[in-house]
Amino acid sequence: MSFDLAVWFAPAAVSAAEAKDRYTRLTNEDEGAVEHPQVAAFYRELTARHPELVDDPEKSPWTAGLGLSADAVVMTIAWSRAEAVARLVFDLARRHGLVAFDPQKGDVHNPAALALSSCDGARVENPDPAALRAALQRLSARNWHAVLERGDAYVQVGQGEYAGAPEGHYALEHRDGSPDRHYRTDVPSLDDVATAFIGFATHDPDWRTRFEWRKLDF
Repeated sequence: MSFDLAVWFAPAAVSAAEAKDRYTRLTNEDEGAVEHPQVAAFYRELTARHPELVDDPEKSPWTAGLGLSADAVVMTIAWSRAEAVARLVFDLARRHGLVAFDPQKGDVHNPAALALSSCDGARVENPDPAALRAALQRLSARNWHAVLERGDAYVQVGQGEYAGAPEGHYALEHRDGSPDRHYRTDVPSLDDVATAFIGFATHDPDWRTRFEWRKLDF
């Protein structure tokens, strides 16, 4: 007997009934290769911790190969490992902005909404890259700050004396869920800021390694 979970990308929150319907379709569809970037990032992190069944069957928590499609992963987990692996799956799904579904209980875990706000009062939920670039272009001496949040993580930018940014630079910061994981760098280009904001929004990890960050202590 196994404990089953499924994770997939959805552009908006889904209901329990919608999640059940999607799960049923996933279990009856032909498998394929993961294509969606957020699902691919989830899959990479998951299999880095728990490789596919063929790699080491005796140590694997999986009772069957992972079911893959363009924007979803279906997992069958040994009951003896279910609690720990489920915690990992839910955490990774949350971090990558994906829906996670527990068919045993019928529970659906929707990701936190992405929210962009700036000090001029503007607020946009789930902004696409074009909306992010447009908002950053509106930064000015009066509208000097913008923040993009997902749950308890965010990336933010400030310019001018209020942000403590050097002249001709932007103060770029990000926090990975808690105050002791807060980092800052100063960048000269708005394109650099856009790279960070879009990377955070799309779960592309490359933006983190593009800059030299320093840890901030509060």
